[in-house]
Amino acid sequence: MVYLMTGIAVVIVLALSGYAWTLTRRVKAAQQRQQQEEIAAAEALRSKQHELVNDVHFVARSVLAEQCEITEGVLRIHYLIQALDPATWAVDELATVRRHHQATAEMPILDAYQKLSKREQFKLDKQRWQLESDHKDAIEKELTWLVGHRFPNVTLLH
Repeated sequence: MVYLMTGIAVVIVLALSGYAWTLTRRVKAAQQRQQQEEIAAAEALRSKQHELVNDVHFVARSVLAEQCEITEGVLRIHYLIQALDPATWAVDELATVRRHHQATAEMPILDAYQKLSKREQFKLDKQRWQLESDHKDAIEKELTWLVGHRFPNVTLLH
């Protein structure tokens, strides 16, 4: 009888050990999958950040090369920087760009612009052209700075 009980105890211990080993392997596999997913997510974020930086620099260079109107460039840059690093939008080096954005952000575009009468469109265009003329030199200086900016606050980027 003692041998039978010892044998049953050994079988139970072996079964529990096997179950514990299986659970340990599952936990380790889950941890490894989670770590791989975190690495993949970080890499995807890093890639998106690089894309946004390249887009900011591209739009800034386009405005400087007069391939893009100042107002359109400022609106696009604002959108991109807000997605990448909102703190950069607040730096002193972009003060005129921010002022220009504040002055033009509420101006109608696309369909809303098309719905305006020709007279209203002309009035709006004249206002925008005056703002662009007034801010041109300062914005060009600020966008030149922005082209060289590497966004040090963006942690994964580096």
